[in-house]
Amino acid sequence: MTRDGDYTTNEMGGLSQFKKNRFFRGKLMTPRDMEAEQAYHAERLETITRFLDGSGIVHGLEVQSVTETETGLDVTVDAGFALDGRGRPIVVEQVTTKSLPEPTTDEVHLFIQFSEVAVETVPVPDTDGAIDDEAVPNRDVEVFELTHREEPPETPTEPPTLDLDGYDPETADPQAITRALTAQYHANHRTGTPETDDPAVYLGGFERQPDGRWEPIATAATDTDTDTDTGKQYAADHELLFAALAAHLADTDNPHQTPVSDQTEDRPDDLTGIVKRLRAMEETVGELEQERDTMQTYLLRKTVKDRVRFFETLSDRLEPHTGEGARITREIAELSRDNHAATTREDVYRAQLSALLDYLVRLGEPLESVVTEESLERYLKAVSRLQSRIDENGPLLELIDAHDQVCEAAESLEILVGVVPEA
Repeated sequence: MTRDGDYTTNEMGGLSQFKKNRFFRGKLMTPRDMEAEQAYHAERLETITRFLDGSGIVHGLEVQSVTETETGLDVTVDAGFALDGRGRPIVVEQVTTKSLPEPTTDEVHLFIQFSEVAVETVPVPDTDGAIDDEAVPNRDVEVFELTHREEPPETPTEPPTLDLDGYDPETADPQAITRALTAQYHANHRTGTPETDDPAVYLGGFERQPDGRWEPIATAATDTDTDTDTGKQYAADHELLFAALAAHLADTDNPHQTPVSDQTEDRPDDLTGIVKRLRAMEETVGELEQERDTMQTYLLRKTVKDRVRFFETLSDRLEPHTGEGARITREIAELSRDNHAATTREDVYRAQLSALLDYLVRLGEPLESVVTEESLERYLKAVSRLQSRIDENGPLLELIDAHDQVCEAAESLEILVGVVPEA
């Protein structure tokens, strides 16, 4: 079982049988035997950790700040501990600032991942010319690397789901329920190979503001008074699970935390009771409206930022082949960027799309000679669908979806091979 430098036998994080040294009197211990000894203990621990504890942040690792510099970004992370997707521990000893390359967009997503560095170079005595180097590192230190990407993880970590329908806790046998739930969990979440192609741990996303500051990207409709959910990846330790179980067992009046404080026990039969219920309903409606507004603001800003990014990229791709096409796409990106700050209201967003529709339609003509027929047809269909949604003045989400399909079609335009640039 040959290991790499990070003591991983399987890059995909799969299963492999453990192999350990067998000691006997007179055995000649070589570096290979020592490495096998380390590999045995490391693999056992990492496998147990990966399957029993999962991956994510265990302690600390809050991102204190993201600051723009002349060459990129300086990211400051708190001390902390995490488990990566292969069960390896990631330790940050103290508050640390790392420099990252300059991002190509106004949105970055930060990840932390396991790494090793060799230290303590020592001379190696020559034994009849059997060595390749005169000096080699004497220790490997497990460290961490901080990286950034333009997109969040494709499959964000979600808690496992269990189907509790059909179980009556007052009549069912607790042991039978336990056996059924563990079998269900095993079938749904413990089959196949864990998805560990990307073992890095997600620390959250950040967005560049108009004034140049970088602020956390909050998941839509999840902001609270005390914290901002940036979608970062956490590991659930045993203490948390036992605390949740204890709270559930101890709360005999309302174990599922059902909100009943604003409801009357009986149907109101007087004016006071009716007024109380109406006020409770008004508060609920107000909260729903606030969540809707938060979601709408997030979607509007996100979709305009994507439009700027997609059409800037398309302009660069078209520049060597069609100056007119590059000019139109550049105008679309510039107009979108100029209006980005104001795009938080539905009426403004609709007006902007109506104004940009003419540019999107005119772009079709210069594209005819430089892109494949199939990709052009896909783009024109998406623009036609967007025009229909604008004319119908239908629901905002349908309009946003049609807009995003135009952006995706623009991104997937395929330049013809051997196109002769315009004179």
